[in-house]
Amino acid sequence: MDLFEFILIITSVIYAMSVAQILSGVSRLAQTDVSIRWYLPHALWTLTLFVWIFLVWWSAWEFRDLNWTFPLYLYMALAPTLIFFACSLLIPQTISGQQLDMEAHFNRIRRPFIGSFLLATLAAVLDGSALADEPLRIPGRIGHVVLIATVFTGLFTTNKRAHTMIAAVAIAALVYITVTRLWNPR
Repeated sequence: MDLFEFILIITSVIYAMSVAQILSGVSRLAQTDVSIRWYLPHALWTLTLFVWIFLVWWSAWEFRDLNWTFPLYLYMALAPTLIFFACSLLIPQTISGQQLDMEAHFNRIRRPFIGSFLLATLAAVLDGSALADEPLRIPGRIGHVVLIATVFTGLFTTNKRAHTMIAAVAIAALVYITVTRLWNPR
């Protein structure tokens, strides 16, 4: 096992725990007897996080030939740690009472959720520049800029339509990034 594989193990475990948070949360929601008042932005964010995790994990392979140091390792662990926090916030850990209002839940966790997602996304977007010699201006970077700028606005509004659009644009940006950066290996 080389050093990159060693480092990738811990980041993979954290990403796996993030996926487990999402899947177990959705499973809890599906099994509950409590009436659930669904909220479209919440559902879209759940999908966005699920897709984001697999895309960022897949792109980590690009760093296999780096000369790894402890500071680079810490940076590599930043995005998965932040995204785990976002995943743990998104779906309620306990379900009780007569009704679960997903809109009220989302509004309670909105700022820490969006903040941690934004920081994780920034870390993932800038990893090529921080860990390797990737220039900031690269083909397909517009998808990253749109994703970050759009999600940033979610920190400042509680408007349902705005959050629906923010989550939808986030998914569209991930699709764009996938097609322009990850679909065709370099």
